[in-house]
Amino acid sequence: MSRNSTPTPSTSALRTPLSPPATPDLSDTKYPPVLPGGSLLVAYQVRNKPVLVVGGGNVAAGRILSLLNADALVHLACPLSGCCPEVIHRLRTSPIVHHNQNFHPTLLDKIQPVIVLTAIDSPEASTEIYKLCHRLRIPVNVADVPPECDFYFGSVHRDGPLQIMVSTNGNGPKLANIVRRQIAGQLPENLGEAIVRVGQLRKRLRKIAQGQEQGARRMEWMSSVCEKWSLEELCQMGETEMGALLEGYKEGKVMSLREIRGESEEDWTSATEQEDTESEDEEERNKDKMVFEEAFDGSFGWFCG
Repeated sequence: MSRNSTPTPSTSALRTPLSPPATPDLSDTKYPPVLPGGSLLVAYQVRNKPVLVVGGGNVAAGRILSLLNADALVHLACPLSGCCPEVIHRLRTSPIVHHNQNFHPTLLDKIQPVIVLTAIDSPEASTEIYKLCHRLRIPVNVADVPPECDFYFGSVHRDGPLQIMVSTNGNGPKLANIVRRQIAGQLPENLGEAIVRVGQLRKRLRKIAQGQEQGARRMEWMSSVCEKWSLEELCQMGETEMGALLEGYKEGKVMSLREIRGESEEDWTSATEQEDTESEDEEERNKDKMVFEEAFDGSFGWFCG
């Protein structure tokens, strides 16, 4: 065959068909299904950001408290004569910027709020504020009018850094309150303090295991602690227990609370049974408290979830 000849492909090569692209298996159940109709639940950080509340009644009071708990820069637009006792108390005791007037569009230019919350009696004025905020692309919530809400407030359980929100997406605010109390009732006492302790443990771990190369190992070890220790045990974690746990990190070991305290299986079982009995007694004592909490839930008057 000469150098200029074109080689003839083999018969087998000509007969080899090209593989078609793989078709995704739409019936695959290893991925979570899409459930439309929900809300995007996020922990929105408004710390040191301006937020405008319009109105001074009980509804506004609840919103102001939520914003202060989130360290927002609260602006209130309402004549002092229209403020309820709780709002007046907040004005006297909290860093709130009070605009002693009814809402005016110029306030939006002046304040530049990241969100606006209205809680006034006039549906017409609320709708005008809603439309204005939409034109300016400012998220807004109009009390008790879900169609004019870019976001909802849910029924919230708070214990220190722990926040649990329940939303029914407008289907049943009262039911959200009941579900939230049910969840809160199943959590161990002082869980918020336990979470603070876990945060302290993480910070101390970072000091003895510095560098990005330790990152994966730190995460795996912390996950093991949270999985091996029950919520009730995490509530009992003090400085001594944290120190013993960190000693075990060097060897990749996670000691149990029983191992750290040197308690036998018999002693541990007896102590656990005693704690269970005390917990049941405490639950009975808290029944009246839960009834009161239901009547004065934090979502009262402005719950939209």
